[in-house]
Amino acid sequence: MNMNRSVEIGLFFSRIMIGLIFVLHGWSKFEGGISGTVGFFESIGIPGFLASVVAIIELVGGAAMILGLGTRVFAALFIVVMGGVLLTAKVGQPFMSGTEFEYLMLAGSLTLLFTGSRFLAVDHFFSRQGNARQKVSA
Repeated sequence: MNMNRSVEIGLFFSRIMIGLIFVLHGWSKFEGGISGTVGFFESIGIPGFLASVVAIIELVGGAAMILGLGTRVFAALFIVVMGGVLLTAKVGQPFMSGTEFEYLMLAGSLTLLFTGSRFLAVDHFFSRQGNARQKVSA
């Protein structure tokens, strides 16, 4: 197995796990009603409507990430979400007091933003189809 293939497989597993974690976190915000999350957001000074925005980004973005659809776009949105979490709900001692998870999700999202992930990704399939059409028409 060549190095590029190994890297792509590693990014694939990162993409799947990051996507799955965001799906589960987004789903949990809607499960039993979004009102609890709205209340929490408001209690820390964040407008309540952003609870739904964050939950949708996590749920839809996580599912898209698993499929490899818009990986870089959703990675950028996850970076915004994790940055928001670290600057509001988890403000305090960086890398301590239970913030390690958020920093890890931030780092994983940054990695996928810069690298993308082509292995078994819908985006890669569509880009290959487009490239094949360009070669045929040339």
